[in-house]
This record gives sequence, C-alpha cells and structure tokens, in this order.
Amino acid sequence: MCSKAESIAVRLAEATGAEVRHGKAPAGVRLEVNLPRNLSEASRSAVLAAIADADAYGHRRTGESDCLWALVIHEAEENPGDR
Repeated sequence: MCSKAESIAVRLAEATGAEVRHGKAPAGVRLEVNLPRNLSEASRSAVLAAIADADAYGHRRTGESDCLWALVIHEAEENPGDR
C-alpha cells in the first residue's frame, strides 16, 4: 500500500475507531471502513479531512450499516505526454 493510502487509512481508523479494510483496485488501492452511527462532530471532521486526500470516495448504506470507501490511484510511472 502506498504512503498516501496508508496515511488515509490511519486517519480513518483513528477517527472512526473501526478497522479499515484495503484491497487492490484496477488503478490503485481501495479503502473501506464501517462508520459508527454516533460519530462526534470532531470525528466527522477528521473523516472528511482524511477522504479529501483520496482521489475518489463515496458512501453506501446496506441494511443497518454505513460504509465509507476511498480510492487512491497509483501515479503513472510515465506521463503519456512525455512519449
């Protein structure tokens, strides 16, 4: 996992008190964390600050749980315009 994804994962874990899952995505790393129902305002702000550093993020509700995901895209080794 790249340092950017690691940083986001650590901040999400600290803000939510939940385990952050990570997996490979076609373009990078996908992080997921279940959100507790009773997030304080400070924790909510910390979650938003963490996902602001991601390349994409979203939220899904399934049954009684809420899951936040964030995608960190690997930087290309070569800029296509440099060819």
